[in-house]
Amino acid sequence: MKKTAKKPVPRTLPKPPPRSSARLWGLAALGLLAAGGTWAILEFVVWNNIPSALVGKWEVTSEPLKDSEFEFFRNGKMVGRLNDQGMLRVLNASVRVEEDQIYSTTRHPQTGQELTTVQTIRKLTAHELVIEDQKGMRMTMHRVE
Repeated sequence: MKKTAKKPVPRTLPKPPPRSSARLWGLAALGLLAAGGTWAILEFVVWNNIPSALVGKWEVTSEPLKDSEFEFFRNGKMVGRLNDQGMLRVLNASVRVEEDQIYSTTRHPQTGQELTTVQTIRKLTAHELVIEDQKGMRMTMHRVE
């Protein structure tokens, strides 16, 4: 009699232990929390170029730029909408604040030359901003709600 070869019995691999879905969700939540915290610190502290009290839209209430608006953004950008004898002029600038000085840098539209001006913050509250330029001219603004 001939010996017949036994057919190999398929081996089953052991099943991996069940993963704890609660642990997996906990790790995912912890990762998201860490990423969000890092972003918040960078956005509001490290990359913040101007004080939070200055951020927002301000309307000029004093002459000669009465009814003009300046809007300050956290990232250091400023957009001015100037009332120049009834004509609207838009001014884009990058700003930074050091102590009580606002340094605003604009670029000439034709030549591309940069011009930096310095204004001193005389008063900054939640609703009022008073600045003075290098020639002593004061400008009073109120926050637009």
